[in-house]
Amino acid sequence: MDGSVLVAIDLHYRYHGGVDALSGVSFTIRRGERVGILGANGAGKSTLVLLLAGLLKPSSGRVELFGVDTTSRSLEKVRSRLGVVFQDPEDQLFNTTVFEDVVYGPRSLGMGEAEAERSAEEALRAVNAFHLKDRPPHRLSFGEKKRVAIATALAHKPEVLLLDEPTANLDPASRGSLVALLKGLGSEGVTIVISTHDIEALPDLVDRVIVLNEGKVIGDSSISGTLSNLHLLESASLAPPTMVRIVHELKERGLIEDVPTDYRGLMGVIIRALEGRSGKNNLEKGRS
Repeated sequence: MDGSVLVAIDLHYRYHGGVDALSGVSFTIRRGERVGILGANGAGKSTLVLLLAGLLKPSSGRVELFGVDTTSRSLEKVRSRLGVVFQDPEDQLFNTTVFEDVVYGPRSLGMGEAEAERSAEEALRAVNAFHLKDRPPHRLSFGEKKRVAIATALAHKPEVLLLDEPTANLDPASRGSLVALLKGLGSEGVTIVISTHDIEALPDLVDRVIVLNEGKVIGDSSISGTLSNLHLLESASLAPPTMVRIVHELKERGLIEDVPTDYRGLMGVIIRALEGRSGKNNLEKGRS
């Protein structure tokens, strides 16, 4: 066993009308990895998520979930090991109360009633939404809906969690809570795959990044290697993170010699540059 849990093999998808959404996409995601699928709007990310979840059938190529082709009848044997969170939480909230939405998955998988309810309660507590359990979903804020949608995916205790644009349209507080939640799940060994164009959030969420552009994989490397590769980001029509832009500006001005490839190194360079500037200013004040 190579530890692979999700494999895309020469994946192609063509919309009706002949428009190619994905062309020749291949990669392997292994147990316990935290992987970002990064790309600008229209790069094919959401289509890829639906294919990985077995909700779309590829035009050619295949997706394997725990070694099972997602287009085969055997998929039902492993589907419960995957949790999916869509970009719009309302796509998976349809019952009269939050609790009924979250307990629906465990019940549909055949759990006994007591176990299903316990799993739903645990999932709601995990996303800090237990106090919302009796509320109708349509009365929740967008951030609350997002948390409940994640709870619906966690309730059946998946080994792989697949999220499409999880930080989209969240206020800073909700975004911070979501990042903390996903980091915690990753530390517990859940394999996390996040599709996003939110490049600033990725360093806190993933260790590896697959970059999509016009339906093709143009990069697949570590988070630090990806975000420090300005040419790659430009090719994908993505602006580099603020921290990366600052460090490259420092280099262009001759204030530093080398650009680190890891985020801790980038932060260190910025801090030292600021400290050096502060020291210089203090020295000049002392002379005046």
